[in-house]
Amino acid sequence: MKNILFGIFLTFSCSLMSCGSYDDEYIEVNQFPKYSWTAAADSASTTFVNRYWNTSVGCFNNTFDGQIAQNDYWPEAHGLDVVVDAYLRTHDEKYKKVIWDFYDGVKNKNGGKWRHDFYDDMGWHAMAHLRAYYATNDDRFLKSSHDLWTWITEGWNDYDGGGIQWKVGTDAESMGKGIPSNGPAAIIAARFAQKYPDETINGFTNLQWSLRIYEWMKYHRTVLSTGRIFENYDTTNGDYSYDVGTFMGAAIELYNITKEKVYFNDAVKVARYHIANNVNTAYKVMRDYGEQTGDGGGHDCNLFKGIFVRYFTILIQHPDLSDGDRMRFVAFLKNNANYLWTLGTEKPDIKMSPTWWQMPKGDTSWGDLRSAISGTTTIEAMALLEKNGFVD
Repeated sequence: MKNILFGIFLTFSCSLMSCGSYDDEYIEVNQFPKYSWTAAADSASTTFVNRYWNTSVGCFNNTFDGQIAQNDYWPEAHGLDVVVDAYLRTHDEKYKKVIWDFYDGVKNKNGGKWRHDFYDDMGWHAMAHLRAYYATNDDRFLKSSHDLWTWITEGWNDYDGGGIQWKVGTDAESMGKGIPSNGPAAIIAARFAQKYPDETINGFTNLQWSLRIYEWMKYHRTVLSTGRIFENYDTTNGDYSYDVGTFMGAAIELYNITKEKVYFNDAVKVARYHIANNVNTAYKVMRDYGEQTGDGGGHDCNLFKGIFVRYFTILIQHPDLSDGDRMRFVAFLKNNANYLWTLGTEKPDIKMSPTWWQMPKGDTSWGDLRSAISGTTTIEAMALLEKNGFVD
């Protein structure tokens, strides 16, 4: 599919406007060169491993210059996801070795265990470990993923109408509920429902767990009329892309299992809302409130876009997605990737900015792990779509 320019876009405006009554423009302000996304992914993922993977201790560095943040647990899971992406695409043994070494290295960094006080962080690891298992057949990851999922179910309670709380504890902060702890839980529950359909954990089957967690998210953190996903209803500053991504991912998983169209419609609705509203209006590129260089250490927000892209890519490839939505979604993602690779990545170092339409100004210490994960996830996603014929 060629770059979608404004003139070409107008040709399809009638079909695309059926997507909804909001801004459907994806104007490439600058005409980008045509990239081989496979070549870009080779460059990005090789650099990611060479720059951020610490072979001495078996974990990811947090900064471009090699510093480790000992309290980081959740970014490690997403770093693993990137390496799994690269391994599935290339079957290169260098990536498989990182996956193998990750298990003991990151476990040791976490005090010799996988259990953690934060339920959302255990959810990220549970999903990444299950992907690592399917990619490598390493049974260690299957066990750790299942253990993590079992521990996550302990976080469900009736406070705020149900859902998985944020972290272990009985204080108000710990018991806070949101998409970050529930989206990953709903996805991993659905994936284990497909592997172990008859298994019961803490009184419910895996599918029942996924359904009840999903229903809590839908009726407590979603504006049903529009598809808006929120953390705080009163401000859009908390409308984060990773929340949209995991809600969307859970909806797709449940649709694949149940074949009930309502779940697929939910996924499409929240995707449409997100790409129309949670963007930099000048470039139609995603942005999350709070993105920053952090004096080289970055910020959690820098990772959020890549999580959305992971599940958005699944939706784009789904056979039941309409041609109009697929065209629009591919155009949006390609526009984001073009800005990232052209204007948000310093070459030849392949240092990725938290803001994809520009590199940081006046700060030479930028280049954090979270931005690298988000960016490399996106480039790998484009390579996958290129391979499968969704972009050319």
